[in-house]
Amino acid sequence: MREFDKEGTVVGVPYQGIMEESATPKYPIGTLYERFGQRFRYCKAYEAIPYAHRGAPAMQPSSWTAGVMSMGSDETTVTGIAGATQVTIFTGGSYDIAHAVDYFQGGMLTLFTGTTVEQHRIIGNDASHTSNTYFECYIEPGLRIARDGVACDIMGSPYAFVGSSASVATGYSVVVVPQIAITSTYYFWGQTKGPCFVTPNAEWTTASTREAEWHTDGTIKAGAGVALQRAGYVIYYNGTAADSYVMLMLE
Repeated sequence: MREFDKEGTVVGVPYQGIMEESATPKYPIGTLYERFGQRFRYCKAYEAIPYAHRGAPAMQPSSWTAGVMSMGSDETTVTGIAGATQVTIFTGGSYDIAHAVDYFQGGMLTLFTGTTVEQHRIIGNDASHTSNTYFECYIEPGLRIARDGVACDIMGSPYAFVGSSASVATGYSVVVVPQIAITSTYYFWGQTKGPCFVTPNAEWTTASTREAEWHTDGTIKAGAGVALQRAGYVIYYNGTAADSYVMLMLE
């Protein structure tokens, strides 16, 4: 499990390859793997992903959705001593539901202290306890100063809830491009950066159009300049061909 360095990047070739899926996790969610200019993130499928080489979206519930992630700075607080990398999260009211071990792994803990916002990466969490009201959260870096019941918000990792390309149509943002079809709840490597073949939606009929954007089914289409999510740019001259090798730019 310790095949990655302190920056969270796999050293050498991973023992779960980019063309493999796994029923059990081999790395922490969000772990990086880079090779020859390509970057991959370790992900978990929220649902079955039937098509490879299409954009797959993050489908984690909003951190402000009552009864779903049980997070929200109006009813959720954090407590810990200065420098602490283990803090106690209190959830109250409509946000008070149980969470499994490491549900928030790879996500973000954000503290709100008046006009100051403080953000920490979440390494993991224990299971909710005391009637789901409290749980321990492991973070880095440690707290800047002691905190006692400070309002907070928690975002789970976008790589822990990856959906099928069809889900892009419902308004979810693309986070990775899988190399193979993925079984629901299985773990896999999703590409986020570098040269990548992505299934085209249609031919690129304007030779000077280089920008690629995500279509609602996870395919790419020529950029229209209407604030659609950027996929990257076309590598080759396209003319009227349906060339879809792009320089992927998801991070």
